[in-house]
Amino acid sequence: MRRPPKPKRAAAAATFLLSLSLLLLPLGFVATHRAFSSGVAAASTSTAKRVLLEDDGHANAAAAAEHAAAVERHCAGMLHRDVCASTLATIPDLAQKPVRDVISAVVARAAAAVRASASNCSAYLRRPAGAGALRVRDRLALSDCVELLGHTLAQLGTAEAELSSGNRSAEESVAGVQTVLSAALTNQYTCLDGFAGPSASEDGRVRPYIQGRIYHVAHLVSNSLAMLRRLPQRRRRGREALELEGYGRVRRGFPSWVSAADRRRLQQQQVVLVPDLVVAKDGSGNFTTVGEAVAAAPNNSEARFVIYIKAGGYFENVEVGSEKTNLMFVGDGMWKTVIKASRNVVDNSTTFRSATLGQ
Repeated sequence: MRRPPKPKRAAAAATFLLSLSLLLLPLGFVATHRAFSSGVAAASTSTAKRVLLEDDGHANAAAAAEHAAAVERHCAGMLHRDVCASTLATIPDLAQKPVRDVISAVVARAAAAVRASASNCSAYLRRPAGAGALRVRDRLALSDCVELLGHTLAQLGTAEAELSSGNRSAEESVAGVQTVLSAALTNQYTCLDGFAGPSASEDGRVRPYIQGRIYHVAHLVSNSLAMLRRLPQRRRRGREALELEGYGRVRRGFPSWVSAADRRRLQQQQVVLVPDLVVAKDGSGNFTTVGEAVAAAPNNSEARFVIYIKAGGYFENVEVGSEKTNLMFVGDGMWKTVIKASRNVVDNSTTFRSATLGQ
């Protein structure tokens, strides 16, 4: 039988256990406090994150609503509203942009669409001969489209430069942009006209595959023109200056960009000038054809370059490239100096190429 512990040993053991409990009590409190603090911190962090997410959500919703309102405002009354909305939806900070910058952004999107359309037309032109080869008329029409799209790209570049330039007055800038955008819009329909007529493909093997991109370019340019009307434009009335919509300022019956020297030349009953080149069928001039004189004229000239064409009939199609700037033709008068040609749609020529004198 086990002996009971002695009283002194039992008391000592109880004292030891009590001391140990008192020693461990603060440690437990510290651990509990740390766990509680960690839980509170985690809860606080979670709440803060939730608040931030809610704030971001509200901010994003407000920004989206502001952007949608800006799209609605800019696209109101547009002929091609869906194209306008889809274009402006991808432009960042639309609500904060002035109208001029919005137009510039749309013109830039139109330029990108022109490049895609030109690439599409060029791909068809590279199709090899054989089964499914292009007909002569389709190839001519596609070549016209590629050239016209090149002109369009240059015109859109001019429009962007005008919109960002501060060197000209507001009304002169708007008139210049309106002119080049109108030309760019016309180019698209001239391209498609090349596939019409009795010599065009009856099975429509080309036009259906390019017209979607061409129309998209036309709609973007059309929207740009519509937005342009919302820019502030001053109207001047007076004896010396007149503001005509679409033409800019007019002075003394001529656009303001016509120099005083050119105005005097155009107003003379009999033009007296020293030409830079002379064209004469009898060989008494520098060239016998107008086309040769145009080719010899300088490119991108900043000064007026005058070609005098003596009396006679010149049977040729004269094409003046866009690089031939400031070019002036002067003849001996109506029915004396005549340029004539016979290209026509019936003979497998496109409308674009049928002009006797064109650019």
